[in-house]
Amino acid sequence: MADYDVGVLALVVPAKSAPKATYRPAVSVRNNGIHDALASGYLRIYAAGLLVFETELYSATIAAGATSNAQAVDYWSPTAEGFYTIHAYISCPLDQVESNNMLAPVTVEITGAAPPTPPVVSAHATQHEEGGTDELSIDGLNGLTKDPQVPRPHVASHQAGGTDALNVGSLLGVLATDQPAQVHGNTRHNPVMTTAAELESHRLSIAAHPAATNLANRNTTGPEIGLVPSTQVALGSEAGVGPRFLRLDRYWGSPVPTGLICLWTDLAPNPTGWTHALPPSMITGYHYIEYSPLNGGGGG
Repeated sequence: MADYDVGVLALVVPAKSAPKATYRPAVSVRNNGIHDALASGYLRIYAAGLLVFETELYSATIAAGATSNAQAVDYWSPTAEGFYTIHAYISCPLDQVESNNMLAPVTVEITGAAPPTPPVVSAHATQHEEGGTDELSIDGLNGLTKDPQVPRPHVASHQAGGTDALNVGSLLGVLATDQPAQVHGNTRHNPVMTTAAELESHRLSIAAHPAATNLANRNTTGPEIGLVPSTQVALGSEAGVGPRFLRLDRYWGSPVPTGLICLWTDLAPNPTGWTHALPPSMITGYHYIEYSPLNGGGGG
């Protein structure tokens, strides 16, 4: 390491692309020696090979191993836009290394005039607030606002045909409005409900309508008192008439229960073991008959 040695590193001012303005040229310098040093030299600017500016360069005291700038004595104001080539040379008293004193030529482009300084903007938040002359709109902006926003009325958008119609298909709980039942299988019921076919099979089943059941199903009030609705008994093989009550074409049970009353046509004789019953029939052309096996025996 030399006792005294400074070397030029780079052009600092102006930048390689700079607007047309006034500059104080400067280069960066490093003290490579073991003693403090003062750097000095010159800087020259050429345009199209012609010298257009020349000035001296000086630095403050640079400590050993430190880096500092050497600035021009004069200011440079380019007269035209375009490309300029800058040369510089730096040295110090007793400099022992000459090879690092010359700056490699640097090309600088001077562009249009520097933009004017932006004006100072005064506080004007009220202009951008609600009712201001330049009110802001956050419509279409992404992200979250700092303050919670009150939803606008938008019931129609969630109704049928709306842009955001609700689907209650998977909601739990009970709706405020009764909902029409959809067609569904019996598996949706717990316990499983009896089907129409099962009911009809039960109605026609002799085993499901024994004598005691028929007797228990008699009407207890009104003009049909004592009669068993025909839907409550099973079909049999006997012939008879009567559209709504226990008839001879129905199965009464075995043995036929004493006291059983049925509807009988006035045009046919009473079956064996059956007698007229009171009160008189309320249906024209028919009378009530009661099973009384002690008065003649028989069955139905």
